[in-house]
Amino acid sequence: MDSKLSSEMIMEIMSRTSLKTLGVMRCASKELNALTYEPYLFDLYKKRNKIISGFLIQNMRRGCINIQQFAPSPDSNSLDLAFLPRNAQVLATSEQGIMVFKIQDPMNCRKYLYHVCKPSTKQVSTLPTPKGNHTDQKFAIVVMGLKPLHYKIIRFLNYGNPLKRWRKFYTAYRCDIFDSMKWKWRSLKHVTLDYCVFLTNPQPVTTSGSIYMLLTNNNILKFDAYSENEKWEVFSSPIPYDESRTSVELVKYNGSLGLACKPPDAAGCWEIWVLRKDGLWVKEAVAESESKRESLKALYDSETSVMVDCETFLFYRFKQGNNMIKKVVLKDTPYQIFSFRSDVEPVDLK
Repeated sequence: MDSKLSSEMIMEIMSRTSLKTLGVMRCASKELNALTYEPYLFDLYKKRNKIISGFLIQNMRRGCINIQQFAPSPDSNSLDLAFLPRNAQVLATSEQGIMVFKIQDPMNCRKYLYHVCKPSTKQVSTLPTPKGNHTDQKFAIVVMGLKPLHYKIIRFLNYGNPLKRWRKFYTAYRCDIFDSMKWKWRSLKHVTLDYCVFLTNPQPVTTSGSIYMLLTNNNILKFDAYSENEKWEVFSSPIPYDESRTSVELVKYNGSLGLACKPPDAAGCWEIWVLRKDGLWVKEAVAESESKRESLKALYDSETSVMVDCETFLFYRFKQGNNMIKKVVLKDTPYQIFSFRSDVEPVDLK
């Protein structure tokens, strides 16, 4: 980056831009991209632009999954979710403040109605009903462009029975894609995994137009929404499958795919691995937890871990002495959490 301005001055300028402009800056150069993930810049940006950031908490009761509350990050305003139907189930969120949710069809309890919305502005649009009676397994949303708003919603559905090919069995998922420009769903060829290997429960990680999902054997499924034919592939994580490891989570670290794991002999320490552009994994940091009950669920930024301890949501600055900077008491033990960040500017969802 050829500039006579200091990094501090550049961050001062960037802190006064819109979320759209900030996203464009990330594509301008490696140096600008790195600056946009600086915790100092994000904190300053959030205060000056009324950015709402935090996590949507979803619970399961009597077999029903519903949105329960919003856990704001430090210095963030809260998010009013009262406009959502009581039985709304969050399916996916994006870093641009767009959320996908579904509700049970009041006219047919066996069907669902799908919606896309921007919670900060309470804008909601009903999506066309996708085909297929298979069970929803995983959703993700990728914002392709901002002027005009263009996004894709990806839905994976479990076939239920194994797929047999050439005398071998596979786990099969149907994949449907909704394109906001065409405003309709279309089906791709199904995704096949090794037999008895499945998608896990945590929210997928989306970065640079690719969606990453952790598998039950600790491998990672990558789905490229930007490619012409929306290609997918499976690759290895830095952590081989081992039942003695208590937990493995996909995270986002400085805009790159990361993986957090808690080795069985590491007490309260979580290793954070990052996938480099050359395809190699490097151990970038170690985040500590104060209690054995605490489980790392996400990274708020490159210096802040998000831990869950039963009904408590905790933010730790793990690179600054592991100081707890915020504690949010939850209504119940979370079943799913979705990262959320949004401005308060209206958008055209359709």
